[in-house]
Order: sequence, then C-alpha cells, then structure tokens
Amino acid sequence: MEVRQISIREAKKRIKNDPELSKMLVRSGWREITLDLDGDGMADVAFASEKAGRKIDTIAIDLTGNGEFNLYLHDFDGNGIPDTVYIIEDGSEEISAIAFGGEVELGFVNLGVKIANLLVAEDFMNRELGISLADLNAYLKANAEAMLKEIEKREEAQGIEKVYYFLKDATTYYLATVDGDKPRVRPFGTILLRDGKLYIQTGKNKDVSKQISANPSVEICACMGDSWLRVAGELVEDDDRDVRVEMLEKMPSLKPLYDPDDGNMQMFYLKDAKATFSSFTAEPETVEF
Repeated sequence: MEVRQISIREAKKRIKNDPELSKMLVRSGWREITLDLDGDGMADVAFASEKAGRKIDTIAIDLTGNGEFNLYLHDFDGNGIPDTVYIIEDGSEEISAIAFGGEVELGFVNLGVKIANLLVAEDFMNRELGISLADLNAYLKANAEAMLKEIEKREEAQGIEKVYYFLKDATTYYLATVDGDKPRVRPFGTILLRDGKLYIQTGKNKDVSKQISANPSVEICACMGDSWLRVAGELVEDDDRDVRVEMLEKMPSLKPLYDPDDGNMQMFYLKDAKATFSSFTAEPETVEF
C-alpha cells in the first residue's frame, strides 16, 4: 500500500483553497487538523504530526460515528505506511485492538464492515492523501496473521529478546555514563538485536561516545506503565559496516543524520549485562546476557 507523503502545512493550504474542504474543518493547529466529513457536527477524522508543520504520521478515525476517535494509525518509522494500529474499545464485541507496542488488550477481528461504512472518509483520504480505507482494510487483513505472530513472539520472549522488546516498545530509554567522577544521563531511542547481541547507536562526535570510550560501564533505564527495566553492563564497539546498515534499515528516522560510511556513526553492544525487570505488582525478574 503506497501513501503519498504530505505535511500538516500542505494539508492546511489545500483545505483553505478548497471551499468544500473548508466547510469540513473543525480544528486546525500546528500539529493537527480535524475534519467533520459528513456534516453531522462531529469530528470524523484527524491528521496529526509529532512536529509542527511536518509530515502527517498519525491518522485518527471515528469508526462508530459517536464523536470519539477509536481507530489510530501511526506511521512510527516514517515510511508512509501505518505500522502501529490502536483500536479503542467502544463496548462492541466486534472491536478489539492490534498493536506492536503499548499496554493495550491485544487481538484481531474483522474491521471491514466498520471501515467500509466510512465512505466519505474514504473518498477524502484517497483524493487528498492517496490512501483509501479499502486499501487500509486489505492491508490490515493481509498483515493480521503477521501482526499476531509478532505479538505472540513478544509475549513469549525470554532473555535478551525480552530486554530488546521492552526497550523497543518503550521507544525512549535513558543511558547513564560516567564523565570523570560525574554521572551523566540522556535519552536514547536506538536499539537493535542482531546475532544474539543488543546494540545501541550514537555518533563519535558526541560527548557520550567519549565517555563510553573512557569508561564503558553504563546503565540503561526504561519505563512502560507501572513497569520499568534497568540494564547494567559494559559497551563494546562493533565496527562492522553491516551492523550500521541494519540499524539504519530498522530505524530509518536515523538516515537524515547518519550514513554507514560517514565515519561518525558508531555501534556498541552490551557485554556482561544484567537486566532487571521491576513493577509495583510483581517480583523483580533478572536476565543476564
């Protein structure tokens, strides 16, 4: 399924220049546009961007017509295709949720009937964004089995895989290093599991790289809901170009910043690591790798 990229700024310009679309406008901001497509006084679809004016990465749809968004499509990796789907329970037995991350009830049911009923939204999305709800429905059906397998794999993950999925789903973790005799900590998001090794990525021109070189002992912390993970170990540099290439393929948002041959992109894997899963409702679980 191909999706034409568009920014919030571009979408607002098109709406302003189109009398029919202008009538549908409910709200317009730096990061979001909300439209009433069928004229019933309730918002039907919203397009949002994490950054003001940038390309649309989230589409929210009211599938039931009750004035509340209950289908969220998020293009996490920026390739123009929704890869995380959140469906909010509305009391109907027909709707459950599909997700690659986040603390939601997981499952899959046929969404075709509800999606097919939103014909006006389909026309708008096809005409303005190059995506039809029929295509979206086909995409979800075609990938439902793969989604469920991915979910099951995450739920059954043990050892280093369980650590990887927690860090990946948390999206942001915090890496602590030592600078002389001072602690330093900063948010990170790069994570890769390859050949049984857990990798992070940074740039050689950054202070964190210099601190790791001087003292490779680090600690990582990440949180999701009422659970958190701490990982302590040593970072070892891996100069294999294939590792850098795979990180960029798995996290394409890095591509504007790094190149595998730029002499700056740097990969480290954790060695002699001890990971501890904790929560307010369960005993701590320790994993070593």
